[in-house]
Amino acid sequence: METFDLDKEMHKWLRSFRRYRPFNHGSIRELELHMRDYIDDLVGQGLSVEEAFEKARTDFGEPDAVAREENWNIQKRRNINSIINNTMISSYIKVAIRHFGKHKFHSILNLAGLTTGLAIVFLIALFVTDELSFDNHFSKKDHLYRVVENQYYSGQPVFPVAVTPTALSPALSDQFPEVLKSARVSPQDMQIRVDDVVFNERGGLMADADFLDMFDVEILAGDITGFREDVRAVVLSEELAKKYFPDGDAVGKPLNLDDEEFMVRAIMADQKANTHLPFKYLFNFEYYLSFDPSRSESWGSNWLYTYVEMDPNSDATALNDKITSLIKENQENSSTEIYLQPLTDIYLGEVDFVVEAPEKGEMLYVKIFILVALFILLISCINFMNLATAKSENRAKEVGLRKTVGANRPELMLQFLSESVFMAFIAVLLAIGVVTLLLPYFNEITGKQIELATLWNLEWGFKLLLIISGAALTTGLLAGFYPAVILSKARPALTLKNNGQSVQSAGWFRKALVITQFTISVVLIIGTLVVVQQVRFIQQVDLGYDKHNLAYINVPLDKAANFTNELRNETEVLAAGLTNIHPGYVMNSTSGYSWQGKNPDENILIHQFGVDEHYMSAMNMRLVDGRGFTRNDSLGVIINERAAEIMGFDYPVGQTIESGDDKLTIIGVVANFNFKSIHTAIEPLLIYLASDPGRVFIRYKPGNEERIREIAESTWTSNFPDLVFQLNYLDDDWSDMYQAEERTARLSTFFAAIAIIVSCLGLFGLVSYTAEKRTREIGIRKVLGASVPRIFVMLATDFTRLILASLILSIPIGWYLMNRWLEGYAYHIEMSWVTVAFTVVGVLLITLGTISYQSIKISMTNPVNVLKSE
Repeated sequence: METFDLDKEMHKWLRSFRRYRPFNHGSIRELELHMRDYIDDLVGQGLSVEEAFEKARTDFGEPDAVAREENWNIQKRRNINSIINNTMISSYIKVAIRHFGKHKFHSILNLAGLTTGLAIVFLIALFVTDELSFDNHFSKKDHLYRVVENQYYSGQPVFPVAVTPTALSPALSDQFPEVLKSARVSPQDMQIRVDDVVFNERGGLMADADFLDMFDVEILAGDITGFREDVRAVVLSEELAKKYFPDGDAVGKPLNLDDEEFMVRAIMADQKANTHLPFKYLFNFEYYLSFDPSRSESWGSNWLYTYVEMDPNSDATALNDKITSLIKENQENSSTEIYLQPLTDIYLGEVDFVVEAPEKGEMLYVKIFILVALFILLISCINFMNLATAKSENRAKEVGLRKTVGANRPELMLQFLSESVFMAFIAVLLAIGVVTLLLPYFNEITGKQIELATLWNLEWGFKLLLIISGAALTTGLLAGFYPAVILSKARPALTLKNNGQSVQSAGWFRKALVITQFTISVVLIIGTLVVVQQVRFIQQVDLGYDKHNLAYINVPLDKAANFTNELRNETEVLAAGLTNIHPGYVMNSTSGYSWQGKNPDENILIHQFGVDEHYMSAMNMRLVDGRGFTRNDSLGVIINERAAEIMGFDYPVGQTIESGDDKLTIIGVVANFNFKSIHTAIEPLLIYLASDPGRVFIRYKPGNEERIREIAESTWTSNFPDLVFQLNYLDDDWSDMYQAEERTARLSTFFAAIAIIVSCLGLFGLVSYTAEKRTREIGIRKVLGASVPRIFVMLATDFTRLILASLILSIPIGWYLMNRWLEGYAYHIEMSWVTVAFTVVGVLLITLGTISYQSIKISMTNPVNVLKSE
């Protein structure tokens, strides 16, 4: 029986193509390669060689049919479709899989770097998308504005304020037809009683009725008619309605707010989290006015937010010009100008307003994280390009063979780009899995509630497919373009003559990429170190008072003094004092003070708050002149050093300050202390003896947090058995105030670590490849007497030079950028060369650690085995 001769039958089959014009020697050779690949696959599926050949010949088609198709391809050669067809794409994918299997180590390194980088990019994208989505869900968002103020005072910077007077909202509606609706809003955290159960509930708003329509409040039960007409009406969120009335309908049920009876008139849908003004329950602003209707005519006190809905056909800029001086016209000697702030600009607004909304983000940090995402993606792509071009020497012979049999450069570029996109697509899928695993931790450090579940529903399914495809395509093209260009331009004769060793021009490019990669990483490291140091500075800065071991509680005004006296009798309580403010958030101010020597044309803003005679000692505030308060100092005041400087007093104690008909005497000067964020410089302050302060600050012995809670709760229960006890710690408030900085420090540390890990993955791959290529050289050197340390130094030197070059570039960049960032704080650390030195030493150690394993491994190889294999 005659044995089937594949080569003979293949030759006969290919010869039949030569009479057709479209087929030259190169295209027939390419056809043969595809045919043989296909036959190998069929044999692998269990067919005999003869059966595989017959099936392949049938599937490929008769020569005349194939010729017609090839002729059509030639005519369309200039069109990209000429090189994209199913046969070629499947062939490219097959080659990519084979290449991956043949070079597992470098392929896994490449995939790990891409996956890690893309996972971080996806996480940052989720964070940024969440930040940018604030207030975008309101249907009228493009026509809603908040009215804000710029106040001007002599010798002081502009004083931006987010709150406005009571009379402003109705004046805007009445006087300007462009304003369709306006609403006054004041956040109120209240004590809510349902039967005998009491809740300390945050997220309350006192608002005008038009607020419901302006902000898309969806009513699920009841109606808002009662809310408009009844000053004691309440609208509850669905969440609170179920919480307070789990057994039935809440509409029409009584509710007690701060010991006042109200009625639930409607239930609203729970509000989305992404808003600068979150709320869970609403009660009517008319309730506040019902006690004194003249309050609605007040122009002198800024305390509530004012929102307006503009006519869609009107121009907000033109209205700004009309309303700028509205407060000046109604308030004598006012230095205030008002203007409209678009609703969607509030959360990420660049201006730091006084008395800002409950939720506020920082556009600076959003921009930083977008930049970090681009950096990490770039580092990941650099890894891919580095390893791909490094391995290009091994594929140069393949390129030479393909060109010899007729492959053109666009086809070769498409092949290598297809491999890149294929790898990127796998990396994207793996990255989504990594994101799913990391998201709970990421939410914890960002304080977000981002969920991936919404991406998998029907609404997001198509979008998710587009995101995955777009990310894979973009990353693959970005990472694979340069290797494709380098590989596809190799000259066949030279590559085949030199056994595939002709692609050397990429060496300088790889070095440039390594320098770029580590430059970015080092800038991120410097930034992280500076941010962490600044956060520590914030936590440890001398505020002018001792914030540690301090607890506070709000007490009913009529019993505050008795409650505080009882606490002072406890041995664990070192001191206790009363005030009417929070020491880190003094926002009450006036320009109504005058004193001897003051220029009557100057308008100077003085902040103020009230205390009892024990408060300053409880806070450990330091007097630099004069004395503290006694119970009889009703007309005595204490000023801070900044106020004494502004007033021009060399000897302030005994000087008189006038406020209306009152003549106040300065009895002491307190050392400057931070009563606002440390973003803001210390401003002039006046402290007076208050008649009705209701916030008790308790100084306790260190380490007695739980004991002081027990004491305070027991004292509270005996004095206020019907009220809910709630104790707060000043240290916790301080952390909350700077949570944006702490979050940035955590994220920066995380991202910088990822950047250096991804960079080192690429470096590890390059060192491995370099060591592999220099195996023979190292063997010869060892035969000639080179020691292991000497060979290690030889291998490490080239890469260390690249890292040093990146340090030279990155240090000035990092120094400049972080100095600019620190300028945003009135009080901050100074950039130190210790930070730079720590970065340099750390990066060099990481680099040497990364390259040491492969370098030492190859330098300890037996030269006999190396030379024998060569």
